[in-house]
Amino acid sequence: MPTPDADESTDQTVPLRRSLGLYAVLTISIGAMVGSGIFVLPGLAFKIAGPSVVLAFFLAGLVVLPAALSKAEMATAMPQSGGTYLYIDRAMGPMMGTIAGFGVWFSLVFKAAFALVGLSAYLEYFVVHPERVVAAILALLLVGVNLVGIKQTAKLQIALVTAVIIVLIGFVSVGVPLIDVASFETFTPFGMKGLISAAAVVFVSYSGVTKVASIAEEVRRPGRNIPTGMLISVGFMMLLYPAIVAVIVGTSAAEDLSRTETPMTLAAQSFLGSVGVTVIAGVAVLALLSMANAGIIASARYPFAMARNSLAPSFLGSVGRRSGAPVAGILVTGVVLIGLVLFVPLIELAKLASAFQLLVFTLINLALVAFREAKLDWYAPQFRSPLYPAPQIFGIVAALLLLTQMGIVPLVGAVAFVFVGVFWYRTFGKSRAVKASASRDALRLREDARLVESSAAAVTSGGRRLVLVLIRRPTRPARQQTLFRLALRLVSAPGGRIHIINFDARTAGMVPTDRDRAAADALGIAITAENYTHEDRRGMVHRFVEHEGVDLFIADLPQDLRATRHITRDLRWLREHLTCDSVFLRNRAVEDIDLIAVLGTGGPYDPVKIEMADHIARYETASIRFVHLTPSDSPLAQGDSIHAYHEQLGGVLTVAWDDRVEATDDLVETLAGLARGANLVILGAPTHRFQIVTDLADRIAESVDCPALLVHTPRLEKPGMITRFIQWWVN
Repeated sequence: MPTPDADESTDQTVPLRRSLGLYAVLTISIGAMVGSGIFVLPGLAFKIAGPSVVLAFFLAGLVVLPAALSKAEMATAMPQSGGTYLYIDRAMGPMMGTIAGFGVWFSLVFKAAFALVGLSAYLEYFVVHPERVVAAILALLLVGVNLVGIKQTAKLQIALVTAVIIVLIGFVSVGVPLIDVASFETFTPFGMKGLISAAAVVFVSYSGVTKVASIAEEVRRPGRNIPTGMLISVGFMMLLYPAIVAVIVGTSAAEDLSRTETPMTLAAQSFLGSVGVTVIAGVAVLALLSMANAGIIASARYPFAMARNSLAPSFLGSVGRRSGAPVAGILVTGVVLIGLVLFVPLIELAKLASAFQLLVFTLINLALVAFREAKLDWYAPQFRSPLYPAPQIFGIVAALLLLTQMGIVPLVGAVAFVFVGVFWYRTFGKSRAVKASASRDALRLREDARLVESSAAAVTSGGRRLVLVLIRRPTRPARQQTLFRLALRLVSAPGGRIHIINFDARTAGMVPTDRDRAAADALGIAITAENYTHEDRRGMVHRFVEHEGVDLFIADLPQDLRATRHITRDLRWLREHLTCDSVFLRNRAVEDIDLIAVLGTGGPYDPVKIEMADHIARYETASIRFVHLTPSDSPLAQGDSIHAYHEQLGGVLTVAWDDRVEATDDLVETLAGLARGANLVILGAPTHRFQIVTDLADRIAESVDCPALLVHTPRLEKPGMITRFIQWWVN
């Protein structure tokens, strides 16, 4: 039964006071587990596994342990308020974070719906009512309570946790001596398949154990108290759950137990009498109501957190002025919750909640593997999962095994949600998210040496043998001069050649000017030019590049991309089909150059960007500034590693340089601010991002107050299949 303090919101920017000791950690962790699982599931699981349901609860706990160890370690490495979404996003990137965010949200909503339907069954002991309608009404009321704010419910939640634990221990103490051993004679009537299937269904009973990691920032001595509290609480529940279920099975008729949705009151009737039944039913109602309320509190914060990280529509990140609650997130959660309560059977709610939780726990274990294998300097947990990676491998394999035993609906639901998460990220979140993670950093570190070596070779190459300059119609004379000036700085000197293809009849013969020719002659650079009115412009340029072996293609982009789609379409086609590097000038013409800003370092475009920046800066007597951004919640050591990479790049330059590394959630505006003062900006324009207007690179270029060069190269070294797969997931 999660407390509000244990919700997994990731939007915490103000440091919190460390006031929670080991006992508080135990209370939160145990309280987060107790709820619908034990009050409703024993009967449903008994129908699947028979008396071996007792063992099923224990096995489910074993599968939870690796995730508890993994999350305890990550919490001590990053003792900040956060949760599953935060760790997975930081470990494996925003796409996996998106999948995790959806997964945890779905799991919490299904668990809340399951609790409400179970609650309505226990209410039958007090008043006759249509169960689903009452459950929907309760869901509506809880949504209203949460729209007002959650502070009003915090103390009540803590009191309920204590009361429920006392009642459950009393239930076991009184019931154990009355167990009929004969009830367990046929222990596994449905074999191992039934046992494993039941373990999968009851897995949701342990889902709250890792919630304490979400409040790591408030825990004293987190390196000791978090792992100790989590492991003790899991161990305690692995004993308490089977003991409760053993009492239920041993004191109830098998036929009745397999049909009931209120197994604890069924058992209580045989040895606690009417008063005991009323007490159990009353505690169940309060516990399940509290569980449902906590589920809404926690789940509503996932759309909120994802919106703040640009992975969901911005309106989901809004909060109420008075309540401070994520209003849109609560409303979206409420709509889904009411739909589930009204139309999804109880057993399917339990299976789907467990299925999504199994998938999330698999991602938690994978996140720890990502952090460990990345070998990052800033990842220094105070607690380390023992016997790594054996527990994590066991947890991943066991969770996936349980997932396959839950039936077609939960399995299809889990797989579908992964595809939905991938599709959502690829279509909505990718262009907006700040991409940083342990996996990405690990790939980056392995690529640094190669990139520095390639950059050094490019800087000392002496320039391009043949540079092609395209003058489209219409192009202002000042921009034509800028294109030629860029070509003059990037071509080999002496011995290089600049060829101009001019489709603007108004300026035929005007470019290059006599001054340009004189400058080229002084450097030993040949100039040739052709004027055309040919309709198949891109075809002609493409044939020239292929026939002559052009090394670099230079063109300018129209100021208004929307109004000149045909021109942009041709340039995009050329960029995608030419076998040489391409440079596209955006914004106004280049004037005096004192400072060149290279945006976004650490990628495959670095050698080309740095070569061009160094050649231009050398001839213009300018300096270079490397600019790179990280997420606002990234560790300081991550920025240090980027500074170190810039130091290596600076070592291959022939001009003065500096760098700016900043943490932010506003990628475009921050880059524009850091580039302020530069006379020229250089950034990469990969194929999949070079879209009209909506492209990230173009939005950045549009926001900077100076000329921008968008660079593309087809000469990227393709990594191996496994590396490409990892890059696809973390990017």
